[in-house]
Amino acid sequence: MPTGRSIAEVLRDSTWGGLRMSNRAGRNGKALSLLIVWSLALVGIFAAIVALSPATRAGACDQIGVSITGDWTITTPQVCSGVLYTVDGSITINSGGSLTLINGGLKFSKDATHAGYSLNVNAGGALILDNSIVTTNPTLINPYLKLALTVSGAGSQLAMSNGAKLKFPGWFNATGASLNMTDSTITGFDDSEIQNSGLDLELNDDGPIIAWTGATTATLYRTRIDHIYQDSRFSEGGRAGTANFNLTLSGASTLYAYDSYISVDYSNVIGAHNELQVDGTSAAYLYNVTIDRTQDPIYSSNWTAAFRPTAVGGSVNLFRWLDATVLDRTSFAVSGTAIWSSSSPTGATAQYPDNGPSTIPSARTLWFLGRAASGPNAWNRTDSTGHARIPLYTDQITSATLPNGQSFGNFQVVLTYSTSTVTDGVSFNAYPAVSAADNTHWATYVLSNVQVRTGPDLEVRQADYTATQNVIQSQPFVVYAKIYNRGQTDASGVSIAAYLNGNRASQLGRVDGLSIVTGGSVNQTLNVAAINQLGAQTLMLVADPDNRINEGGSAQENNNFANITLNVAPPPKGYVAISTPAPSQSVEPGKEVVVTGYVRATGTDAAIVGISMTIELSSGTAVIATNQSISGDQGLFVGTIVVPADTQDGSYNVVVTPTAGSITPSTQAIAIKKNVPFLNQTVPILGLPYWLFFIILAAAAAAVIGVTLYWKVYGLGKMVECGECGAFIPEDATSCPKCGVEFEKDMAKCSNCQAWIPVDVKQCPECGVEFATGQVEMADYQEKMRLQYDEVVTKFKEEASRQLGRALSDREFQEWWRKQPTFVTFEDWLREEEEMRKMGSKPCPTCGTLNSVTATVCHKCGSLMRESPRPPGGGGSGGVAPAIQARRPGGSPPPETPSGQASPYGPSGQSGSPSGTEGIPRRVIRKPAAPQAVVQKKVIKKPSGEGQDDEGQSGSGSENTTDDDL
Repeated sequence: MPTGRSIAEVLRDSTWGGLRMSNRAGRNGKALSLLIVWSLALVGIFAAIVALSPATRAGACDQIGVSITGDWTITTPQVCSGVLYTVDGSITINSGGSLTLINGGLKFSKDATHAGYSLNVNAGGALILDNSIVTTNPTLINPYLKLALTVSGAGSQLAMSNGAKLKFPGWFNATGASLNMTDSTITGFDDSEIQNSGLDLELNDDGPIIAWTGATTATLYRTRIDHIYQDSRFSEGGRAGTANFNLTLSGASTLYAYDSYISVDYSNVIGAHNELQVDGTSAAYLYNVTIDRTQDPIYSSNWTAAFRPTAVGGSVNLFRWLDATVLDRTSFAVSGTAIWSSSSPTGATAQYPDNGPSTIPSARTLWFLGRAASGPNAWNRTDSTGHARIPLYTDQITSATLPNGQSFGNFQVVLTYSTSTVTDGVSFNAYPAVSAADNTHWATYVLSNVQVRTGPDLEVRQADYTATQNVIQSQPFVVYAKIYNRGQTDASGVSIAAYLNGNRASQLGRVDGLSIVTGGSVNQTLNVAAINQLGAQTLMLVADPDNRINEGGSAQENNNFANITLNVAPPPKGYVAISTPAPSQSVEPGKEVVVTGYVRATGTDAAIVGISMTIELSSGTAVIATNQSISGDQGLFVGTIVVPADTQDGSYNVVVTPTAGSITPSTQAIAIKKNVPFLNQTVPILGLPYWLFFIILAAAAAAVIGVTLYWKVYGLGKMVECGECGAFIPEDATSCPKCGVEFEKDMAKCSNCQAWIPVDVKQCPECGVEFATGQVEMADYQEKMRLQYDEVVTKFKEEASRQLGRALSDREFQEWWRKQPTFVTFEDWLREEEEMRKMGSKPCPTCGTLNSVTATVCHKCGSLMRESPRPPGGGGSGGVAPAIQARRPGGSPPPETPSGQASPYGPSGQSGSPSGTEGIPRRVIRKPAAPQAVVQKKVIKKPSGEGQDDEGQSGSGSENTTDDDL
């Protein structure tokens, strides 16, 4: 669709003195000739300009750089491209001159002292804006934004196109001018652009005040006139200039507007309301023109007219569009359908007052539609898409009809194609309804008894099959059949078949159910059965072999055939080489195995194409899965076999066997193994799944850990001392785990009277002394021994303080004590205490405290221990508990005598020497001061024959032990 008048048309119209349009179809030949002549002329002019002009000059433009300083009067054509000029002065275009701005524009630098700058197009001059702008500069010091644009005089022109823009407050006056605006805008500044200028926003944020007079002709195509001047502070009688709020046509001026927007409105607010006003000699013809509806009062009774003829004779005429689409019964577009409209109910053919009046739209309207007055491209005939846009004259507003208009927007539409006719009624909402939806009526008409499209026309072209195809005897092969649809209807259910040597009874291949769109094609793969005859053969391809599709007649059926020449040769000797799967490759049941490889000739390794082969998965003679394949380009074959899901794990073979006996088959071994999670796999030898095996291991480990913890927590809670080796052992042990001796049960010896008594009594039945529990937990034992050690340390600290004459801190004492021979750590002290229990003790010569026989320093007073003769055996003392010998097994413990008496059963006969067996636990007499628990000793079992000897040795060889040792 055209986008507007060309520059050549604008210049031509200026020569003719006004806008003049002719039949577009009649001008085509002249336009072509003129285009050729002008092209040659322009080429010569351009070459001369390039040769003679300085490099900095762009085309025929006198301005160099980006600034125009001073007034510029133009009397010759000026074409300035790609520059937005800063203008510090006025520009005047006189007769014979023109200024064409392309992709650039003019920005006037006006301030309060240079407010008189203007842009003037006088008689015979032209201003052409192509994607260019005319504006003022709001960023200057004390800017003045208003600009006067004047186009006046016979032949004066303003042409705007391709997004051109006028953006300034001020005045746009035209007198006797030709104005042509296509896809352009007239507007003003946004408040955000000028809010920092300090100017009155109400006076500077609108577009120019527009007044066109003196037989001016203005044509708008898809153009917007925004921001017509408003001042919300204006009140009737308070401020002058009511006319400034209107777009005014006067003095026999005419406005034609197509699909455009004019910011007039229905507001009743003085100062905010804008109107399109025409005097008694002027007229406006508005095709689908919309207005500003954002200022509508709530109630239509308060609306003010947006279009106002100010005197009798002036009029505003509204046109709407009928947007019609015509289809046949198959929903295919019908072109060439004639559409005539008539007023309802009068039946008079629709009139176009801007053309006479006449029943044919004006040349300007036809140019906008891109249609002709008559002929195949007539304005009221559907085009190749079945579409037509029909203008309809619906409303007229005059001074007599104000504030509304006279509406005649009801029409009867008759559509005619060949012998088919469709009649419909079309109506439009009356003014003031002028929205885009009100201005267009969309309608689709179906000619139910018309089918304009031809049926499908299938074609198989012989030109697609000029080469001879080599195939192998007794081997199936593939051909590619291309089927076209030359008709106007999509084809469905199409079949293609192949026949040997034109014999329709010998069908070798067929594919059904194809769909081919109108004007499209399908390239179909056709599997052809094996041919046994050798030599040259013919394969005939036939589209729609059963003639099920109506293609319109025999002429359309005769292009459904094509022949392929075949050369059938015997199969050569060769072999199969399998590429995949790899040897011993593992495959999971239920998965696909892609088998690929090549068929090669023996000796030359040349590719053998077209060999059919069977691919099998086998185990011994049993075939598990099978598929077929054919060797293609380079002898490559590809086949897929699916391993059944229930296949057992094991070794299998992939066997590729050609149907040609001269080609050796190939076998590849693979492994089929279920890919199960690790925990579900079986443990070698045991045959248990790993998860069960781990559970068993965990249970065993838990049992061991539990027993160990139980032993640690509960089994070691009560300890006694072995009478043989002195090791601490559980009280219920029957033998020592360290030295291996066996113990008596339930018997112990009183540490006071040495009598044999039951182990669980709390008081000796012989001497009456009370016992400690004898059950000492290790933690309590360590704590009590630590307390004894702390008492020893305290005594040494007091001694050190006395020697040094002052109290010592713990740190000072430790430093002093480490240098003394009496220094002993807790671990060494505890070891000596335990050695005393096991090996005996000797008294300190200074304080009499018992120490270990290996001690060199008294652990209580710190005196050096000197060697002294061992006291004679059998010498008793009240505080010493003689060592106890092990009783011979099988014998009963002899009766004990009180301390100081000889045993009648012992051979020693020493006075005061208590008798008994070694290793029997000693009971500790509870003393009033600082009672301490005793660690029991186990009674050792020994053979009965050894009792006398051991007892005699016991009386003379044992070390003395006191309660302090415990």
